[in-house]
Amino acid sequence: MDQPTGTGSQPQQQPPTQPPPKPQPIGYEFTPPQSDTIRRLSGRMKFVGIFYIVAAALFGAFGVIALFIMPLAGLIYIVAMIPELLIGLWTVNAASSFRMIVDTKGHDIPHLMNALLSLRKLYTLQFWLLIIALALIVLSIAIVAFLWMSGMLPMPGEAGTYTLLTQ
Repeated sequence: MDQPTGTGSQPQQQPPTQPPPKPQPIGYEFTPPQSDTIRRLSGRMKFVGIFYIVAAALFGAFGVIALFIMPLAGLIYIVAMIPELLIGLWTVNAASSFRMIVDTKGHDIPHLMNALLSLRKLYTLQFWLLIIALALIVLSIAIVAFLWMSGMLPMPGEAGTYTLLTQ
């Protein structure tokens, strides 16, 4: 017995019909007092972010100038510019996302999540900068204590190198 080849008497199948698209529900909307708080926060964050960007530009300009006079100082200015610039950019980005919460309808949560992502980046950077600063402080204290205990660093009032230079 042969199998039917699929042509002939079999009814053609209709493609499945898709239900009409459902209207998308409007997302969460903050109340007018909440929106006013977010608007004021956004304005202040934008000011702070722009201030950091301008400070970073000045650090960068001083760094480039200092590279020709004192290369190490110029390099320090340029390295210091990088976190300042990132802090400014991420603050302005978060401020813009917060402002979009107030200015748009139906998209408050995605704008809020964008703002929180920028703030997470900002505070992660600040967290690691603080960890590095604290580690450098502890290291500096340890070095000074070691030098003092070994006698290589005389304390004021002790007879040592300072009195020999003045004689």
